[in-house]
Amino acid sequence: MPLIVIAPLAAFLLALSSVRTRRASANLAMFGAVTSLLATLLVGWGLAKRTTPFLATYPYINLPVAFSGPTNFQGFGIDIVLRVDHITVAALVVVQLCIIGAVGWHQVMGRTEPGPARFHSLISVLLFGSVGVLVSYDLAELLTFWGVAGAATYLLLAHRWGLDEAAVRARVALALPFVTDLSLLCGVGWLYARYGVQNLNTLVPILHTNPGWTVRSLVVASILLFIGLAGRLALWPLNSWVTRTAVTAPPAASAVAQAVWSVLAIVVLYRVMPIFAASNAQTLQACMYACGIAGIAAALLSLFGNEPRRAIALIGSAVAAVGAAVVIHGFEVPRSTFAIAGLACVFAAAPARAAFVLAASAIAGAMRTDDLAEMGDAWARMRASALALMLAAVVLSLSASAALAFGVSSRSALGIALGEAVLLVSIGAVRIFLAMALGPLRRRRAFEPDRVREAASPSLGWPYWLVLGGAAFMVASLIRSWLDFLDGNKHPTPSAGAYMLWIVVAAIGIAVVAVAYVRDKDGALKASTLAGAGMSRLANDGSRAFNRFIVAPLTQVAWRVGDRWIPTADAGLGSALDTTGRLVVAGARLPVLPVVIGIAVILTLVVGIASPGVFK
Repeated sequence: MPLIVIAPLAAFLLALSSVRTRRASANLAMFGAVTSLLATLLVGWGLAKRTTPFLATYPYINLPVAFSGPTNFQGFGIDIVLRVDHITVAALVVVQLCIIGAVGWHQVMGRTEPGPARFHSLISVLLFGSVGVLVSYDLAELLTFWGVAGAATYLLLAHRWGLDEAAVRARVALALPFVTDLSLLCGVGWLYARYGVQNLNTLVPILHTNPGWTVRSLVVASILLFIGLAGRLALWPLNSWVTRTAVTAPPAASAVAQAVWSVLAIVVLYRVMPIFAASNAQTLQACMYACGIAGIAAALLSLFGNEPRRAIALIGSAVAAVGAAVVIHGFEVPRSTFAIAGLACVFAAAPARAAFVLAASAIAGAMRTDDLAEMGDAWARMRASALALMLAAVVLSLSASAALAFGVSSRSALGIALGEAVLLVSIGAVRIFLAMALGPLRRRRAFEPDRVREAASPSLGWPYWLVLGGAAFMVASLIRSWLDFLDGNKHPTPSAGAYMLWIVVAAIGIAVVAVAYVRDKDGALKASTLAGAGMSRLANDGSRAFNRFIVAPLTQVAWRVGDRWIPTADAGLGSALDTTGRLVVAGARLPVLPVVIGIAVILTLVVGIASPGVFK
């Protein structure tokens, strides 16, 4: 089992110490990922007929800090807890498939990218951190691996740091996840301050029995944890770190960041959900409806504007929001076990997201534009890439249908909201394929359509393998026995009508956008262009208002503090220190023995007068 974690770390250390060429670094990163995948499959084979997980605990830090009080707070300890169950194995396979596909594609299509050894080394670091997050059950250990994976993600998204636009857009990939990760850290710290333990196996049973627990403390911890996980799930409005870097970052880095972090965050959300459920119903409902709103907003915003990779990031964010809402709803309903359907939804969507990004990047690179209005005819000129794009769009559109069939009533408010999100996701995903594949590819300045060729043949197979993996997970999510295998519970089988209802919702979205683009592709793209321009104007107006009413007043206050008040205070403090210094110098010139005798006499008189009974 430790080989799953060690393999990517060993690949990184070898690359750091010896490898410098592009091909060698790519092969080494691929070797580490494949070795980790083989170890995962071996562990999964050993777990196939077991209901209990593999568990290995290694003491790391154990310091006594007190000798009295509650037992939980008498020592501080961090244990390296490696816990692998069926959910962990499935998540590891998804993450490793996404990284293997991205590395294989980048090895061919990323030949012009700078710093290949650095890029592939960071991929190994990201895999190491991701594996560590998935096998960790100690919250301090989890945060350590979480930080390693987050740092590697930022460096991957900022890989083109030599370009001004890429460097500017990469700042949000550092600032926004840092804030949400800080919220996750605060949530873990809050729990430790209240309970004194960090192992989830020990923490969950004492949530309502530990002395001094309150519902308010659990609500605070739940909200902090939810904000931290929502940031890495890229839920709206915390998704700008993937949307702003979708164009400027290397395509493989963007694909890996979107796919891997959705899996990591949804698995951690599932594991800490007992803390949410132990707080109160209002907290669960607030988080659940926040996910529903985020899903609708992200899917709707994907229809505004014509940047395909930005739209793909928003569509993936909407699917992740649907999965998170199903997970939370599964813990809201008493004695329900369908929360696992939300994980199955995200597991199916992650490889499809990576394939979607890679295929769209290949087409955009060949057509030398990031505007859907300037694309077209990919079905005739780049059929292999266009077909991979279509399959990824279909898998992404259908990935949430099974989760809704298992766990959400179509007559509830949540069902209506998530159904709208699924409809908009299908419209946005198929819109990108139709805009790229259909219609004429017009000439532009310094661009000749006849020069558009299919991507290099060694790169064409990787998106298909990713789509195949996503489709396999999507089909498995429709099967009750797969969910039984993941969490070890017995789930009721949805009716055929429930399956058909949610599949028809996605099919309606596909049919609507297909009719619109076949009848008038230019009109549909013009409408999205106008909507995107309007949204940009609103964003610019909001930015100006923010600068005028918040940034400018705070800047003025800071200027007054820094330019007027601080020098005045410094001058007063300097004068006082100068006076004190003169007194000290004068005191140093006095004879020592008379001064000491005088101070002793004065202290004796003060103590005697202040003693009880002197004035009585």
